[in-house]
Amino acid sequence: MKKLFVLLFFFSWISAAENRLVVSVTLPPYAKILEEIGGERIEALSLVPANADPHTYEPKPAILKQFSKVKIYLSDGSNMDAAWKPRFLGVNSKVKSVDISKGISWIEEDEHHHHEGGHHHGESHKEEAPELDPHLWTSPRVLLTLSQNILQALIQEDPSGKTYYEERFKKFDEKIKALDVYFKKVASELPENRRTFVVFHPSYGYLARDYELEQMAIETEGKEPKPQDMKKLVQKAREHQVKVIFVQPQFNKRAAETLAGELGAQIIINNALAYDFEKSLREFGEALLRSVQDK
Repeated sequence: MKKLFVLLFFFSWISAAENRLVVSVTLPPYAKILEEIGGERIEALSLVPANADPHTYEPKPAILKQFSKVKIYLSDGSNMDAAWKPRFLGVNSKVKSVDISKGISWIEEDEHHHHEGGHHHGESHKEEAPELDPHLWTSPRVLLTLSQNILQALIQEDPSGKTYYEERFKKFDEKIKALDVYFKKVASELPENRRTFVVFHPSYGYLARDYELEQMAIETEGKEPKPQDMKKLVQKAREHQVKVIFVQPQFNKRAAETLAGELGAQIIINNALAYDFEKSLREFGEALLRSVQDK
């Protein structure tokens, strides 16, 4: 009897796994949001691995094979996937593409160092097709909109799971609202002249904009800075008493080490592309607070 029960459980588990809605996203943070809301009713596929640089990413045959089973592709609308999306569509032309950026105010790539509001996707500069900053998940306030859009996409594709998705969304929404409160607290504890932070790659533009901080990036137009750019960066970083420099593990630390040497600053590895973006964001906030406590 016990063996029969185990076999029935096993086969029912296999059946449930086979019936899951297979959904793909571009990056690990989106996969995390998707799994938080979708739970056991979905199978999430991240097209870009956690430790890969999305800007130089080349899809491997194994991931293309997995994509052939995907029912919905949740696009962040930034057009970051333009170079490799055709290869995925080549193996699955029937996939349904859903834009999850509805209602989000965008930042253009060339204004990543500003903390002012971005542009609304589809409104300003539409004809010029500007490069949009794709790091949407790095701001809890943007995350609230993203997760709502993902919830609606799942319900539309799988109406029978509506209650299940909504219950899981409610719990996830509470966590993100707590993260929002946390960053309000972080921002309130930073002195007026210490609200500037330095990163190698401009990944935290939305966080800076939404919590009245300022991001300075070492990298300019995807390249290491020229001597004159580095000189200006050193000067401004000194003015704001910058004591930490954030570097993602996907990028070379050489320029950051040079700047750190000039400033007497500490280099902190923080993975903006981490699957567990909540942990990564909290570590980022903690490092900001520690940096202003150092004399």
